[in-house]
Amino acid sequence: MSSKRDKKNPYLIGVTGSFGAGKTLVGQILTDMGYKVLDTDSIVANILKTKNTITSEIVNNFGDEITNGDTSIGYINKTQLADIVFSDESKLKKLESIIHPEVKNQIKLFVFNNSSRNIIFVLVPLLFEAHMEKNYNETWCIICDDKKRLERAMQKGILDSDVKRRIASQLPQDVKAKKADYVIDNSQDESNTKNQIVKRLDEIKVAIS
Repeated sequence: MSSKRDKKNPYLIGVTGSFGAGKTLVGQILTDMGYKVLDTDSIVANILKTKNTITSEIVNNFGDEITNGDTSIGYINKTQLADIVFSDESKLKKLESIIHPEVKNQIKLFVFNNSSRNIIFVLVPLLFEAHMEKNYNETWCIICDDKKRLERAMQKGILDSDVKRRIASQLPQDVKAKKADYVIDNSQDESNTKNQIVKRLDEIKVAIS
């Protein structure tokens, strides 16, 4: 967490959590409440859709087999790419080194474009793994019990084995929670999760006013 906040800039909150914990749900709740939220997963998805300098570098490193023959469904086959990087930590690190600079650029642009806002949010799955926490005034970690995380991920059509590989590639959930400034437990229903969000936002508004 950044120890100081320039009141001329928004209070920037980084939201993270393990795979399947519910970052997307929290982002939607915040959006519905009127807050500006940037999902870095969406940045990556947009990068992988088309042939560009970044995806060309990815193909150079991981091979033509990760591209889709039908580009209407996206240039990079995300399933094939995931199969490669989530089974080899060194390859995952290589992919991150290619993509992360552009993600950071998009975050900076998002902050600049929303400089008039008091509070803005960025969803960053690998916030602590990429050592980006120092860029935020505050960090939130979304947690959820293991069974529900697995169920939610599988509801998206992701195989049990793939879910476990993705979870294994990240810091353990309890480690992320200890590193975060605020923890939201998403193990119950949506209203319970929203109540936790509202409680913390009320505290922040008093602190930064």
